Amino acid sequence: MFCILLALSTLLSPGGIPRPFAPVPETPPVVSMHVEGGQVAVVRGGTNHILCTLDIPDGYHIYWRNPGASGSPTQIEVTTPMGYEVDPMRWPRPEIFSEPEGRTYGYSGSVTFVIPFRESVRFPEPGTFEISARWLACKKACFMGSASKTLRVSPLEHVKHAPTTAMKSAEALLPRPLAERASTLVTTGEDRITITGSIEPGVTPGFVPDQVPGVELGEPLLRLDQRKFELVIPYTLHPDNALGTAPSVRGLLLMGMNQRDPSYRITIPIRHPGASDDDPSGEQD
Repeated sequence: MFCILLALSTLLSPGGIPRPFAPVPETPPVVSMHVEGGQVAVVRGGTNHILCTLDIPDGYHIYWRNPGASGSPTQIEVTTPMGYEVDPMRWPRPEIFSEPEGRTYGYSGSVTFVIPFRESVRFPEPGTFEISARWLACKKACFMGSASKTLRVSPLEHVKHAPTTAMKSAEALLPRPLAERASTLVTTGEDRITITGSIEPGVTPGFVPDQVPGVELGEPLLRLDQRKFELVIPYTLHPDNALGTAPSVRGLLLMGMNQRDPSYRITIPIRHPGASDDDPSGEQD
């Protein structure tokens, strides 16, 4: 058996500090955790999914992989049975919260994380996955919480790969690759990237930044012109802080401010100074 950490501890952006715990005693919130399979039956030889759902009490929120100005990212850890392996967890589109420290990114209500898994050997035996979660739930005060659940799987042959209703609902909130959005152009400059594309009337684009060591993102600038938009994202490189990571601009392009509005994953490699490149789709993770 081996253990894979799907979300690392926060790499705080400059000026970002963990949100302080309130000195006034408060009852810790009860965040409930539920896990289930994402397919009607686990199909042998294919990619299947584990759904990990956290139900968050009213008024509280937990954090995305980039918590923003304060907070700590939610962590999901999976211990796999022999003969199976997991792929990187898929995070649903986060909400944007305005807090005294600044903008933060996370989830309220109920959130489902999608964990792909597959067989690593031919014809593995049925096995049990152990899923552990850790989160920081904040309201007026912040509380660390954790829970663990198990899920037993028994792969079947000659069955149709059919997602459950819960899987369909979870997939609807997952960001898609930017390449799937028609008529969208990414231009890379020396100190900024520019995203342009068509837009429906009444839709306001937005951007949620992700963290990359050695890359500091500035405040995005949005320009709207009838049915077109231009989103400029400035950046500053700090090579000494790169930790061996290739520089890139990462984040989510939002097409609307409702959490159920479409969102798209962005990973744009940063060229060396003086270079520039036009790419109709960018490079997405």
